[in-house]
Amino acid sequence: MSNPPDVGIERPAVADLLDKRADLLARLADGAKSQRALREGLDRSRSTVYKAVTELEEAGLVTEGADGYELTGVGRLAWRRHDAYRARLDRLVAAEPILNAIPADMHVPLAAIEHGRVIVPGRHAPERPLDHLEALAEDADTLRCFSPAGMPRYFSDIHEQVAADDLTAKLVIEDDGIERVQTAYDRFEAAVDASAFDVRIADGELPFAIVVFDEAELGLFVYDDGSLAGAAFCDDDAVLTWGERLFDRVHEQATPV
Repeated sequence: MSNPPDVGIERPAVADLLDKRADLLARLADGAKSQRALREGLDRSRSTVYKAVTELEEAGLVTEGADGYELTGVGRLAWRRHDAYRARLDRLVAAEPILNAIPADMHVPLAAIEHGRVIVPGRHAPERPLDHLEALAEDADTLRCFSPAGMPRYFSDIHEQVAADDLTAKLVIEDDGIERVQTAYDRFEAAVDASAFDVRIADGELPFAIVVFDEAELGLFVYDDGSLAGAAFCDDDAVLTWGERLFDRVHEQATPV
């Protein structure tokens, strides 16, 4: 096994320093800054900014140039990697309700969370995941979805798009979900008779919902005791392949309405 390169500061210390001085590094990532600009931007005292800059200079992450303090080459790369790590960690923390609600025996690629956009219901915005679903569906030419809930809120919109030749849709719903849609939508029979709208009843319970928009993006919707825990939207190729294969399997086993 090769040894790590010989650097002036130990790797754990660099990681700690990147985290400790994240606010200052984020400002320097936009370009060189004077000490005064850093003090004003961070609302810190002269001594605090001086101490922070000195620590970063000693670590080889920051240097003083003609236009002020700036990131070194190592500093730029280290900050970029650290910032990406923090963003991924923030997504995982935000996705905790989703991850905890996925059945333990179901394999869901973590890339859907790690590389995707996580949206969870907010206290004052409980419909946020569904609002994003609606926005993506409006621009899609094809829609493939299986869902335990039946999507009664969107069923009529999907039918209208199909009737206008703007959309081809395949929808697999649990038996109870079909009943809810039939009750809520008085044109249900016309919808299921449309040639471009393939509606089927799932073979058993569905562990979560998947929506594939065209062949470009996948939405994963997870429920906890019947309530939407949150959603992840991802265009990662491996995640799309997983979702498409899973949809095809569920669709093949389902019964046409």
